[in-house]
Amino acid sequence: MSKLWVRNVIGAVVTLAALGVIIATDLGKSWAEYRQTVVPGAVVPVGTSGEADGRTWKIDSIRHLNRNPSRFGPPLPEGTVLTVITVDRSGEPYTDVICKGVLTDGERRWSSEGIGGYSVPDTDGVTGMCSAPGKLRYTFLHPQDVVPTAMDIVQFDGRIIVRLLL
Repeated sequence: MSKLWVRNVIGAVVTLAALGVIIATDLGKSWAEYRQTVVPGAVVPVGTSGEADGRTWKIDSIRHLNRNPSRFGPPLPEGTVLTVITVDRSGEPYTDVICKGVLTDGERRWSSEGIGGYSVPDTDGVTGMCSAPGKLRYTFLHPQDVVPTAMDIVQFDGRIIVRLLL
C-alpha cells in the first residue's frame, strides 16, 4: 500500500511540473500580449510630453464639434458630439504599424472614426495614419454627457503604444 502512495505522489509532482512548464512557455506569451492591450507602454500626463516606443508624444489640441465637419454627410445622431484630438508626435513615423485612436472615460471606449464617417478631413501636415509623417488627428463620436479622461494610440493588434491623459 505504501508503494502505491509514493508512486501517486511522484506522479502528482511530475504532473504539476509539466503544467508549470506549459504555463510558463505557452501561456506566458499570451498573457504578455494580453497585458499590452490593457496596460499602455507609457502614460503622458495632461499638458506634458512623454516618450513611448522611441517617439515623443503630446496632445496638441482638443476640439468639440456639435455638427458633422463634412458639408455632405449626415447630421450627428441625437445626443452625441464629436471630439477631435490632434497629437504632436516627434520621431520617425512607423514603417510597418497600423494604428488608431481610442477615447476612454475610464469605463467605456470609443474607436476613432474612419474615412467617410464623421472624421475631420486631413490637412497639410496632419494625418490619421501612424505611417505618415506629421501630427496625428483622430475624431471620436461619443455621447454628449461623456467626459473623456484619456486617448490611447493603439496598434492594429490591440497593443496600447501610449495613453495621453486629457
